[in-house]
Amino acid sequence: MAKEKNTKKAFLWNMIGSTSYSLSSFLYLMVVTRICGVGPAGFFSLSYATAQLLLTVGRYGMRTYQATDLDRKYLFSEYEVSRIITCGLMLLFGIIYSAWSFSGEYIIISVFIIMMKMVDAVEDVFHGNFQQTYHVEIMGKMLAVRNIYSAVYFTAALLVTQNLAFTCTSTAVTSLILCLVINNVFTKKYPGEAVTVNRSFQFSNVWKLLKICTPLFVGTFLSLLLYNIPKYAMSSVMTDEYQTYYSVLFMPSFVITLMCEFVFKPTITTIAELWWKNDLKKFSIYVLRIIGIILICGAAVVVAGHLLGRTLLEIIYGVDLSPYKLHFIVLLVGGTIGAGVYMMYNILIAIRNGGCIIIVYAITAVLTIFPATFMVQKWGIMGACMNYLYSCSILFIQFAAILIYVILRRKKHKTS
Repeated sequence: MAKEKNTKKAFLWNMIGSTSYSLSSFLYLMVVTRICGVGPAGFFSLSYATAQLLLTVGRYGMRTYQATDLDRKYLFSEYEVSRIITCGLMLLFGIIYSAWSFSGEYIIISVFIIMMKMVDAVEDVFHGNFQQTYHVEIMGKMLAVRNIYSAVYFTAALLVTQNLAFTCTSTAVTSLILCLVINNVFTKKYPGEAVTVNRSFQFSNVWKLLKICTPLFVGTFLSLLLYNIPKYAMSSVMTDEYQTYYSVLFMPSFVITLMCEFVFKPTITTIAELWWKNDLKKFSIYVLRIIGIILICGAAVVVAGHLLGRTLLEIIYGVDLSPYKLHFIVLLVGGTIGAGVYMMYNILIAIRNGGCIIIVYAITAVLTIFPATFMVQKWGIMGACMNYLYSCSILFIQFAAILIYVILRRKKHKTS
């Protein structure tokens, strides 16, 4: 079995790629807010959140499963075909949602914002193959190239045309073309160990993959739904401009998850390998190390956010956030907890203990969705922030308990 190669290079390029991916979301909202105003930016923000939710359909929870398929049970071509199916469903659901929810030009904007996110799902299957074959640095390079292009093109197109519909449409189409070209070229250049599997493509395996990953998809979908519930609750009782304020305040919470990904993504295949080798000591050290890094990064971001973050956001987005000092801190704390949830969720998938995910999110949904509207009605944006923190906290407690139980059970079986 291959050993992880070029760890420093993998870490560096994963950091660059993940940073470009996350900063593009900052840039889109900033550009729309600056050029189109707070109202259209609120619509863009809500549509982008919906696209992010539908992205779970496109990815179908398959990335971590693919990256930790150490025995090469499924061919890359089988992962590819399954991704064509899920991306088709993502776009179909997006068209139905947009046609049902909006009218006129807003339908076009909504559909192509969804298509912009669908490109993320398309390239994700290529990146899963790079990661599976220990070429994380290639994955990072491709992620950086495509996201930098999309962000620069989107900004230039909106500045020149002042037309959000054209900008979203052309960004989505050209980004998809670029994604397919560069990722196919590098997949052929770095086929890795996946080509050594001595069998042909089987369509029945595509359905098996979709069946296996359905619980992972449902869990991921419910996860993002829970995180977006505050936005939907706000949309029913508050105007679009408040969506913009909440989205701007929420953006830095992604920084914490981004920092988690810097460390976590390059190591997920190794973590799975340690688990299946029954090296529980090294496995536990890896997990504890990542938790420690998340806590340190989270604390640093909360302090930096309190001292400088809100002021920087006001300068970048051109909006007054002075009434929302405490709201910002609540969201940053929630982001730290959410990064821990993201880590444990992926570890459970990597060690093939993902069956509990749907139950965890179902319990959390019951406990958090119903109070959301009440919290927003009573406390406004602070109600939305508290609901987000509440959701992350409940998820963290459940996943931590399950991960501890799974490790102790494995340790008991190993010694018996």
